[in-house]
Amino acid sequence: MSKLHFLTKIAGIIAVTVFLAGCSYSLSYTVKDPVLSSIEYGRSDTKPVTLTIIDKRTGSDSVFLVKVLGPGGSISDSMSLKIDNIEDPISYFAQQMERELNSRRIRIKCVVRKTSDKGLVLLINRYQIVNIRATGFSPWEACHIFSGTIIDDQKKPIKAYFYNGKTPVWSMKEVEKPCFTIPVSIIIKEVASKISRAVFKLRSSDEKIDKLTTIINSETAKEEKDPYDRPFWKVLELGYTNNPNAMESLKKYAQDSDEFFSSCSLSAMGILGAEDQIDFLMQRYSSGSFNVKYMAAKAIGDIGTQEALQVLRDMKKDEAYINEGGLKHCLDLYAP
Repeated sequence: MSKLHFLTKIAGIIAVTVFLAGCSYSLSYTVKDPVLSSIEYGRSDTKPVTLTIIDKRTGSDSVFLVKVLGPGGSISDSMSLKIDNIEDPISYFAQQMERELNSRRIRIKCVVRKTSDKGLVLLINRYQIVNIRATGFSPWEACHIFSGTIIDDQKKPIKAYFYNGKTPVWSMKEVEKPCFTIPVSIIIKEVASKISRAVFKLRSSDEKIDKLTTIINSETAKEEKDPYDRPFWKVLELGYTNNPNAMESLKKYAQDSDEFFSSCSLSAMGILGAEDQIDFLMQRYSSGSFNVKYMAAKAIGDIGTQEALQVLRDMKKDEAYINEGGLKHCLDLYAP
C-alpha cells in the first residue's frame, strides 16, 4: 500500500469518526426495489385471493428505523436516519410482497386495511430495522426484524430475521447496499416463502434445486473477492423452494469460508425447517462469529419446536447475548 493511499484511507476513517462525534447529523438512503426471485412452484391453478395486511405495531415496535448509535446509544437522538423511498413501510411491504408472490405464480392481491373479519389476513406486529454503531471504527450493523401472524383457517406465526454489517471507510453511503437494500429484499422474499408454505402448501421441484445448485457451484468456482458478487441470492432461493431436498446442499454451502455466503446458507436452512439439523446449527453457532453465529441462531428459531426454543433460551446465558446486538435481537424475536 502506497503512503498516499494509506494516508487517504486514514483520513476517511477519521472523517467517519468525526461524523459519529458530531452534535448533529442526517443520513438518508434509497433502497432499490427487490429484484424478483426465480422461484416458481409449478402451479398456476391457485384461485385469486386477497391478502389483507393489518398494521398491529404498537409502542417501540411501531418505529421502523431504530438507532443505537454511539456508546450505549448515546448519540442516537442527535442523528436523523431515513430511507427516502419508504415513507410508509407497511404499504411498501405490501406492494413488494404482492410482486414477489405474483412472480411465483400465486395470484394474490395485497391490500392494507385497518380491520378484516374474513379471508386471508396478515397481522404485522413488528417490521423494523435496528441500526447499531458504537464508534467510527466499528461496523454499521443492521438487524432486520419481522414478526406477524398469518390467519386463514387457523393462526400461524410468521417470523423473519436477517443481520448484516459493514464498516464504511470512505463514505457512509457504503452501508446502503449491504445494510439496507439487500436485507430489505431478503426479508420480503423470506416472508413470501413462509406464506407460500403455510397457506398454499407450495414447494418447488427437485429439478429447480438441481438448476440452482449447478449455478451456485459454477459461480463459487470463480475467484470473487466481493461477497456480494457471489451467488448468495441463489443460495437463499434454495430455501425459498420450500423443498427439504435442498438441505444437504445448504449444509455444504453453510461451511463456506465467506461469512456472508455462509450466513445466507444458514438462513435458507431455517426457512426449510431444519428440525433434524440442530446439532449442525449449534456447531456453526459455536464456531462462527457475527453473521454466521446470528444466522445459525435464526435457523434454530425458524424450527420453532420446544427443543429449538430451549436451545435459544440457553443461548441467552452467553456473554455474546449481552454484548452483541445482532444476537440479542435475534434471540429476543424467536424466544422472547
